[in-house]
Amino acid sequence: MAEEVKMTVCGLCVWHCPMEVKLSDGRVVSVESKGFKGCPRSLTSPELLYHPDRLNYPLKRVGERGDNKWQRITWEQALDEIAEKLKDIRDKHGPEAVCISVGGDNHCSGEYLTRFEYLFGTPNLMSHGRVCLMPTMLTSLIISGWVIPWPIIRPETRCFLIVGANPSMAAWRLWRRLRKAKDEGLKLIVIDPRLTDAARLADVWLQPRPGTDAALLLGMANVIVNEGLYDRDFVDKWCYGWDRFVERVNEYPPEKVEEITWVPADKIREAARLYAMTKPGICFEAMGIEHARNSVPAMQMTLILPAITGNLDVPGANLLLEPHPRIRLAADIEGSEFISPQQKRKAIGGEKYRMFSWDMWDRVGAEYKKLTGRPLSYYYLGGVGHPPSMWRAITTGKPYPIKGLMTICQNPLLNFANAKLVYQALKKVEFSVNMDIFMTSACQLADYVLPAAGHLEKSTMGHGGNMSPLVEAGAKVIGPLYERKDEYYLYRELGLRLGQEEYWPWKTLEEAFDYRLEPMGLTFEEFVKEKGGYGFDNPWLRHRKFDEPGFRFGTPTGKFELYSTLMEEIGYDPLPGYNEAPRTPVSDPERAKEFPLYLLSGPRARYHYHSQFHQIESFRKRYPEPIVQINPEKARELGIGDGDWVWIETPLARVKFKCVYFDGIDPRVVSAEHGWWYPSEPGEEPSLHGLWRSNINAVVDDDLDDCCDPQSGAWTFREQLCKVYKAED
Repeated sequence: MAEEVKMTVCGLCVWHCPMEVKLSDGRVVSVESKGFKGCPRSLTSPELLYHPDRLNYPLKRVGERGDNKWQRITWEQALDEIAEKLKDIRDKHGPEAVCISVGGDNHCSGEYLTRFEYLFGTPNLMSHGRVCLMPTMLTSLIISGWVIPWPIIRPETRCFLIVGANPSMAAWRLWRRLRKAKDEGLKLIVIDPRLTDAARLADVWLQPRPGTDAALLLGMANVIVNEGLYDRDFVDKWCYGWDRFVERVNEYPPEKVEEITWVPADKIREAARLYAMTKPGICFEAMGIEHARNSVPAMQMTLILPAITGNLDVPGANLLLEPHPRIRLAADIEGSEFISPQQKRKAIGGEKYRMFSWDMWDRVGAEYKKLTGRPLSYYYLGGVGHPPSMWRAITTGKPYPIKGLMTICQNPLLNFANAKLVYQALKKVEFSVNMDIFMTSACQLADYVLPAAGHLEKSTMGHGGNMSPLVEAGAKVIGPLYERKDEYYLYRELGLRLGQEEYWPWKTLEEAFDYRLEPMGLTFEEFVKEKGGYGFDNPWLRHRKFDEPGFRFGTPTGKFELYSTLMEEIGYDPLPGYNEAPRTPVSDPERAKEFPLYLLSGPRARYHYHSQFHQIESFRKRYPEPIVQINPEKARELGIGDGDWVWIETPLARVKFKCVYFDGIDPRVVSAEHGWWYPSEPGEEPSLHGLWRSNINAVVDDDLDDCCDPQSGAWTFREQLCKVYKAED
C-alpha cells in the first residue's frame, strides 16, 4: 500500500488554512487543517471529493428549465456552443447584455474571470461581495486611500472592539487567538443584537436595535470627542474635516442614541471610554453592519474610531496594508484597461448606487496608484453590477436587456435576497451557464451545467493582491477526477473561441501562477515545493508609516478624511450619520402592526459555510434542521414551544424553521439562519432540492429604495420586519 502526505491550501472558507492531506494508493483518506486543528469543514474533504452526487461531466439541458432532464456532452461541444451563444448575444445586443455572477471560496481564479469579462466587454460582474467585506474595503479606500484589513492580534493588543461579527462561528482562527488574548488580559467590547459566544466573553456587551450601529458608534465618538479622549496630535496633523465631524457627533449625545438604539447611555459611555483609553486597540467588523440600510456610515465609523484614538498603524492596532512588493498583483492580471470608459458606465446599478460605480473605482484606483505605485484590483471590490438591479433588468429589460448569464460557483437562489425574483430572472434569461461542484437549485434552471474541480483538485494562490500583502499557495493533490475542471480552464477556452488568443498565453492555471510569481524569481512549483505543496510569503508590514517623510493618505486631501471629499463629489453625505430605515416600527408603524418583529437573517452555523455542505451526511446528522432563535418570553406569548416548527412570514412569502429558545436576544427580535436547502430532495420543480421550504432569502426583500443602502446598494438582512407563528402539521 503506497502512502504519502501532501500539503496544500484548504479552499472551503475564506481563511485558506494550510492543510495536510494523507493519500493511500492515490486516494485521499484523511486531512488535517494546520490553521485550525479539528476544523469540521476541512475534515469532510474526502467525503466532499468522492461524494456520489458530485458533478462529473458537462451537461446540456434537454427538457424545460426545471425539469431536471440532461444530456451528457463533451467539454469541446459545451465550450463551442457556449462561445457561439455568447458571441451571438454580443453581436445582437452588445457585450453588456451578458452578466457574470460569481461567489464561493471554491472559486480560485478571480483575476482571470475579470480578464475574460473585460476582454469580452461586459461591465456586469456581480457577487455576494456587495454585502461581504468589500463595502468595508471600498469605504476604507475612499476615506483613507489605504486598505485597513481584518484584525491581526499581536502581543501588544490590549483592547478589541467587535461590531456585528461572531468569530466563534465564522472565524475560528481569530476566535482561538482572541480567547487566548482575553486570558492574557485583553479587554473585549462586543456590539451585537445577540448574546453570541464573543458577547458572553466580553467586558462590555452593547445590544443595539438591529440596523442602528451607525448611531451607536456616533454616540461612542461623541463621548470620545467631548471627554478629550482622542489623539490630538494625529487628529491635528492627519485628519481632514475635524470641526465638521465634531459638529456631526454632537448631534448624537448618548441619551439621544439610547432612544434610537435601545442601548443605555451609561453603557455607551463605558464602552467608549474603555476603547479609547485601553491602547493599542483593534476595531473589527465583519459583514454584520454591511447588512443594514445605514451600512456605509457605520463602516465609516469603524474606520474613524481607530484613527481619532491613535489606534491606526501602530503595533497591536488596526493596520494600513501595503500591496505585496514582489509579485504581480491581481490588478496586473485582470486587464481593466481592456474595457472602455463607455462600457464601464453601462454597469447595471452604477448610476443609482454611485459609491460602487466604475467612476468611483477609477477615482479611488488613481489615488491608490499615486500612493503605492501599484494598480488597484477591481475584482476584489466585489463586482460592479448590482444584483437586485440585475434581476430586475433581466425580468423587465430595463435599463437594457440582459440576455446571457454565467454563474460560477454560486447559487443565487440562496445567496441573494428576494429569491422569488431571482427565480423569475433565472427562468426568463435567454441563455444561462452554471459551473459548480454539485447540482444546485440554480443549476437546475441553467442551459448548460459544467463540473468544477474541488479544492483538492486544483492549485490555489490566495490573496497577494491589494487586500493583503501575503501570498499563500497550494498545489492540487489529486486529479481532477472524472472531467472536472478548474475555472481558469473555462475562461481561457471560451476566450480562445471568442478571439482573445493573444491575451491567454498561459495554458494552465499553474502557468498563470508562474507569471504572477516571476518577479520573485520563482515558479509556482518552486514556491510550494519547500513545504511539500504549500507556499507562504508575508513581508511584514512597517508600522507608523505616517511618521515617515513624504507620507500621505491616498485621498484628494492627502489626509484621513473624516469628511469625505470623494463622497461629497458624487452627491452623498460626506460625514457619517444615521437615518431611520423606511421599514421599521419607527418609520412604518402600520406595517409593524402586522409584522411586529425584527428579522435578523444570516447568522452562521459551524457545520455549514453559507449554502455549502448540506450534502455532507456527517453534518446533516450533527445539524439536521434550520434554526430560528426566539426569546422564550416572546415565544410563550405567541404559543410557541421550544423545538416547535414555526412559520416566519413577511409580505413576500413564508418559510419554515425550528424554534430554539434563546434568552440572549431581545423579545422584539428573531434570528434565522441562512443558506438552507435540501439537496437530497427532488431536483425538478416545484421542489428544486427543497429550495422554498427554509430559504430565509425567500422572505427578505431587496426593494431598491427601501431595502438597499442608498450609497453602496447593499441589501438589508438586519432590519426587515416579520411575524412568527406556530406551524400546524
